[in-house]
Amino acid sequence: MCRGYMAPEYALWGHLTHKADVYSFGVLTMELVSGKNTNNFMPSEKFVCLLDWACHLRKSGNLTALLDERLRSEVKNEEEVELMVKVALLCTNASASLRPTMSEVVNMLEGRTNVPDLIPEPSSYTEDLRFKAMRDLCQQREDQSSSASQTQNSTTLHSFYSSSTSSNEIKPDS
Repeated sequence: MCRGYMAPEYALWGHLTHKADVYSFGVLTMELVSGKNTNNFMPSEKFVCLLDWACHLRKSGNLTALLDERLRSEVKNEEEVELMVKVALLCTNASASLRPTMSEVVNMLEGRTNVPDLIPEPSSYTEDLRFKAMRDLCQQREDQSSSASQTQNSTTLHSFYSSSTSSNEIKPDS
């Protein structure tokens, strides 16, 4: 299973719950709506993955921005898109106990049950363990990339100066 689909409790602590599949369903639903792969998509430097971006779009009240451009002309009712994304966000709650069961998901998608408004506080998005770990990993990769680039530049400069001074070395008179 790819890391983007793993429930946080399993990915971080190795605890497999009965709602881990619900989390994966939520991620997959987000991918279907957006046309983006969660493991390969970073909309900007502010967001580390598709789910992070979706959480911010929900906070700003712009869930339809998540919709794949190729599907826009096919969508007759944007409320259905919002419903799908809201259910997906419920499914991807960091807390397994707050995720719905799959039967509850089906009831919400079929309109038999209302979708509860579980919107975390804005500060919790930045401290959410799902995204914090990914941000730390991205920062670590940037630091390593920057360090490798500096090392390569230093090596190149050293090689350049070594070769240019070796041909111009002053040799003592014999």
